[in-house]
Amino acid sequence: MNELDGAVDAQQGDVGEKFYGKYRGTVVNNLDPMQLGRIQVMVPDVLGLSVSSWAMPCVPIAGKQQGMFVLPQVGAGVWVEFEQGEPDYPIWVGCFWGIAAEVPALALAPPPPPPGQNIVVQTTGQNTLLLSDVPGPTGGIMLKTTTGAMILMNDVGVTITNGKGASIMMNGPAITITGTPVNINNGALTVL
Repeated sequence: MNELDGAVDAQQGDVGEKFYGKYRGTVVNNLDPMQLGRIQVMVPDVLGLSVSSWAMPCVPIAGKQQGMFVLPQVGAGVWVEFEQGEPDYPIWVGCFWGIAAEVPALALAPPPPPPGQNIVVQTTGQNTLLLSDVPGPTGGIMLKTTTGAMILMNDVGVTITNGKGASIMMNGPAITITGTPVNINNGALTVL
């Protein structure tokens, strides 16, 4: 080492180890006090058994009163990167499933013929949004709650059900209402 090397080292300061690329992590806290979508994770390959500082989210879109805001649950597998390789500045960039049983069941359905696809967004409470390119009655768009209330729109028509036996089906020019009793206009017309 010559004198010039020492001068460069003194100017740069003591630089610790850098961590580039993606690392597997596990969410340990998703209750961000600043409500910015940050999480705390364990990343054993970088931090050992220590919990990270707050990891900033990397989302497809964000801006003033717009964006995608989804937080992984505690225990979920996440991919973590570090800003400029610095372990004190984690970024969570996505999630992964550890086993097939963690994948939403609708996502495991056979995909439609190319170039079609199924897109499933599902909460831990089983509230579901399904976008499917499958033709006919099994494809289309479905919005379903945990209790079975559902809106289904596809090539056949539109169906709205409450999960308790009542439904409205609009297929072609026909409208079918199922339920007892059926009240129309605040009870002005009741069908028994």
